[in-house]
Amino acid sequence: MKYLSFFFCATLLLAGTAVTAQNLPDMPMGQGPGSTSLLPEDDINASDDDLFGTPGGGYIHPFIRIGGEYTDNLFNVDTDHTSNFLTTISPGIWLSVPRRKEIPLHIAPNNTSAGGLQTGLAEYEAFDRINAYLLGGLNYKFYSDDSDLNDYDAIIEGLFKYNLKNGLSFEVIDRFTRSQDRFDIGNATAEESRQFYSNIAIADIDWLLTEKFRAKLEYSNFFLDYDDDVDNFLNRDDNSISLYGFYNYSIKTSLFLQYQYIDISYDTATLKDNEQNYFYGGINWVSSAKTSFHFKAGYQDKKYKNSTVNDAIEASDNDSDALALELSFQYKITDKTGITLTGSHKLEESDTFNAFDKKVLAGTLRYEQELTERLQGIIDFRYENADYGTIVDKRDDNRYEVRPALQYIFQDWLMAELAYQFDTRHSSDDFFDYDTNTISFTLNSAL
Repeated sequence: MKYLSFFFCATLLLAGTAVTAQNLPDMPMGQGPGSTSLLPEDDINASDDDLFGTPGGGYIHPFIRIGGEYTDNLFNVDTDHTSNFLTTISPGIWLSVPRRKEIPLHIAPNNTSAGGLQTGLAEYEAFDRINAYLLGGLNYKFYSDDSDLNDYDAIIEGLFKYNLKNGLSFEVIDRFTRSQDRFDIGNATAEESRQFYSNIAIADIDWLLTEKFRAKLEYSNFFLDYDDDVDNFLNRDDNSISLYGFYNYSIKTSLFLQYQYIDISYDTATLKDNEQNYFYGGINWVSSAKTSFHFKAGYQDKKYKNSTVNDAIEASDNDSDALALELSFQYKITDKTGITLTGSHKLEESDTFNAFDKKVLAGTLRYEQELTERLQGIIDFRYENADYGTIVDKRDDNRYEVRPALQYIFQDWLMAELAYQFDTRHSSDDFFDYDTNTISFTLNSAL
């Protein structure tokens, strides 16, 4: 029986980003790399007609996730650890036209990335004239250590795509998020936790000019707003325009060039206003249903609108340009074994007041192994290096994370997961070091 990854609550992104592991409300909760299914696609005792009573899935898909999580270091600090038991209840629903069994879209917002995304969205292949999708979800969090920390996260996301017969298509995507930054050093009380709202809106026009050539124009806006006036130096508005040119070398392989311009404007920290230009070349390769590869590499140029800031950056040996990379690789080794690899390298916006930006190298590796017809094992490895471009003192962080998990399928609509996570950060400034151990158990139900 084929198993697809279920959602892992609060393990999508690496540390150093503004929205990261412990409190990330990505509903359906905790979706892993390349995963777009709430529950396994097929059950050994179920046929397509058993799912919603309609072949090929349904139009309306409710889901709920109930979880418990024990951690020995709630606030990710080096000393004076606080243990906590976190209870989460995460209901939601998603709709699709035409009917589907899998979510057609995966968005993982990242507040420090220019434009709100650390890596670009995977292209949504759709052959129907009209494609629509809408998801809404909540994540209620109850902390045993301090009830004042209790909170909720929420998302609403959707997609609409319209394909014309002449090879022209139009697409609109939107994702609204209410959440808070992960607990970290300096944010160890409810009063200091960073509550924020964000929204990513994307619109594109895609035109298949010939069998070999395709062009795409994309506009996006990322809006970020923090509740507390103390954190309003992080509030900003990003506007981006991208132009793509694709060459279909073969049915399985396409080559492309991309130019992207991003204008970043801060509400109060206007000295950090900047413009960025990206120049990419890349390849998309899908050899079969078992193997896919996406890679693009290029140059990122970042210029601050205030010339005084540019002079200070240059005088302090910080970079205003960088090598820009994105990588995604999926390989189904056997029917029961698969790996997923993702990576990126870019200059990102800072999440601290004493740095203008940070250079981030991030990577994830997932190994999946079907152990029995109903039991699956998964191991996630994550690494991130964040080199902060501080004016006074340099800061370089290395974060490592490993998360083995077991998933057991009771029915095609019900799954349980038991997981352990070790999360550690080693910084050039010892103040930011920590080690955190977490054990979690969840029940996941979806139709």
